[in-house]
Amino acid sequence: MKKLALVALILYLAISLWSQNVLTQKFYLHNFSLINPSCVNLYATTKIGIFSHHQWFSVKNYPYTQGIVVTGSQQETGWGVSLLNNRWGTMANLSVNLNYAYKAKLNDEWNVSTGISANVNQFSLNQTTYQPSDANDPALSFTKEKAILPNFNAGVVIHQSKAHIGISLINILQSKYKLTINEDELNKMVRYYAIHGAYLFNFDEKFSLQPSFVAMKNIYQKIFLDATATCIYDGKYSASIGFNSVKEMSLMAGLTYQQFHFSYAYGFNMFLSSYVKSSFHEISVMYRFSKDESKKLL
Repeated sequence: MKKLALVALILYLAISLWSQNVLTQKFYLHNFSLINPSCVNLYATTKIGIFSHHQWFSVKNYPYTQGIVVTGSQQETGWGVSLLNNRWGTMANLSVNLNYAYKAKLNDEWNVSTGISANVNQFSLNQTTYQPSDANDPALSFTKEKAILPNFNAGVVIHQSKAHIGISLINILQSKYKLTINEDELNKMVRYYAIHGAYLFNFDEKFSLQPSFVAMKNIYQKIFLDATATCIYDGKYSASIGFNSVKEMSLMAGLTYQQFHFSYAYGFNMFLSSYVKSSFHEISVMYRFSKDESKKLL
């Protein structure tokens, strides 16, 4: 009984952490505009990507994230549209994001882009399946509740053809869900501060290596760090290994065929794996509307 209680506590804490962490997928490695709206200018071609990330299959109401992301850029401006669907436990968020960025030259090699995104979020909470020990708890409504909230993100990125470094501010408004009568301080869209970067090393005409990182912080949690190293062969094949500060390790493989890119990621939490099957699976497909000869995954 004590073991079951310990597992339940660990899962509760883990899902709480997952729900407050805006970086719930690995697809951002293919499109950094998911964490910084100015990054739509990193990509020379218009592209569309879809992904599906599923975590902890053995847990009831396991978390998942699904999304469609479209970005494009011209000489000085970039744009992006994304539709994201997140679920953790009995709570879900469906969001639509519109990005715009402006690019200016620093010199012949480096550029700076500033961007902003406006988003609309529909949060929902399903309490109809709750079976609490105290059915008279005033914080429970035993209904399906919804709340629609606007928000904004903003960011700056300095970039060139092989590298970028950027900072962003996510969930600027910190709007409250107001889904229950419980006035919990965490019952809101938490503001995040993020810094990220990547660099592409070309060893020869065939082999390249791209390390990348993202660090994120809010006022309630320690710094979240996600680091990944990606090896690219012949601009068509890629293999990655990643590790983050919540002890989650990930392995990824990618294949580029003509203007399509296919990717699969598998990961597991080294702490939670002692208690439950804590792995995640993610698949994604991208299509570039014009052929990009570079090997970069920036």
